Amino acid sequence: MYYAQSADLGKGKIMWKNLIRPEDEVYDFYTTDKDLYLYTPENAPNFKILKTSLANPDIKNAEVVVAEDPQRKITGYSITSDGLYYTLSENGIRETLFFLPEAEKKPKEINLPFPAGSARISSKGFKFNDFWVGITGWTSDYQRFRYIPQNNEFKLENLSSVAEYPEYKDLTVEELMIPSHDGAKVPLSLIYNKSIRKTGNNPVFLYGYGAYGSSITPGFSPYLLLWAYEGGIIGIPHVRGGGELGNAWYKAGYKTTKPNTWKDLIACAEYLIKEKYTSAQKIAINSASAGGILIGRAMTERPDLFAVAIPQVGCLNTVRGEESPNGPVNAPEFGTIKDSVECMALIEMDAYLHVKDGEKYPSTLITAGMNDPRVIAWQPAKFAARLEAANKSDKPVLFLVDYEAGHGIGNTKTKDFEELADVFSFALWQTVHPDFQMK
Repeated sequence: MYYAQSADLGKGKIMWKNLIRPEDEVYDFYTTDKDLYLYTPENAPNFKILKTSLANPDIKNAEVVVAEDPQRKITGYSITSDGLYYTLSENGIRETLFFLPEAEKKPKEINLPFPAGSARISSKGFKFNDFWVGITGWTSDYQRFRYIPQNNEFKLENLSSVAEYPEYKDLTVEELMIPSHDGAKVPLSLIYNKSIRKTGNNPVFLYGYGAYGSSITPGFSPYLLLWAYEGGIIGIPHVRGGGELGNAWYKAGYKTTKPNTWKDLIACAEYLIKEKYTSAQKIAINSASAGGILIGRAMTERPDLFAVAIPQVGCLNTVRGEESPNGPVNAPEFGTIKDSVECMALIEMDAYLHVKDGEKYPSTLITAGMNDPRVIAWQPAKFAARLEAANKSDKPVLFLVDYEAGHGIGNTKTKDFEELADVFSFALWQTVHPDFQMK
């Protein structure tokens, strides 16, 4: 990012100066009339907020306004005329709100209207005291509140009417910490009906991602909850490579450490079987795009552990990724074949290369888009062909191609519903749900 003095405008040549470089690790910034605020994980894996002069910025010597919390990640911040608001997330699944008054050093916690899985904060800017927070959870629909600091109270201010879902009134949420292969504790969110019992026979739908430091935070999805409506358990393993536990969690599933991503998923599946939530014949795993690494390698490393695998428009041939149009821009995330160490990491995360002849693989639904600008169609196509040729189980391997679009970009609502129906009906069919069997 570059900056210049506004006084230079209209004088011909503007004297631009460099302000932020990639090595500064600035993820976001905010300006007032006199200060520049910076959001960064530099030497602070759970992030910190810095402040420097807008007129004479000095990032290297910026003041720490909100220090890193060793246990919780700073997930957002907003500035009003009263001061700075920010949120802290614990394990990516519980958020708390704090307020740091102007010219004070000690923040205070603000009790939210109800426990928040995710909290989105916003303001009108540093000249106004207006402040809003939007709260949601796995089973709580999004609600928007205005905070009134004079009375320390919240006023409901939704921008539209809130739908009611009586079919989901009996759902419950369980938040667990599962030890992975190396002892690291992986957050696992479970959503299911209160009536479910640990019989070892419940269909489980595990959805994860684990790339780019992206977090799967609690949010209300009436579509995903349909699995619970059909009597199943929804599981969200917050695997490494994501950002739920800060920047260190992201870098622990990145390039050479990428195996932690699918090994975390495997550990969560093993735990659910051990504790009799389900069995290997009842687990479906699903993700998309970069999540194809997660699904592809979990099913090729432990084909015995899953009944169903559904990688959608997935990265399944990472060694050849740089040969695709979108490949070079992803080299900073996954690695490059031009570096010997990173090339070995790409080989390890390549699901296509880990398919073994004569192995019994789970039921698999693989999708691709002919106009996909991110994961070119031949990647999932190669994987589907190799899997079908090698597989010795009697489970189906299906390859579904969208010839009109790709990667979900530009999808209509109807198309989204059709894709959801394909995924859930295939998974329920292959986990032997009685209502989804062929007559």
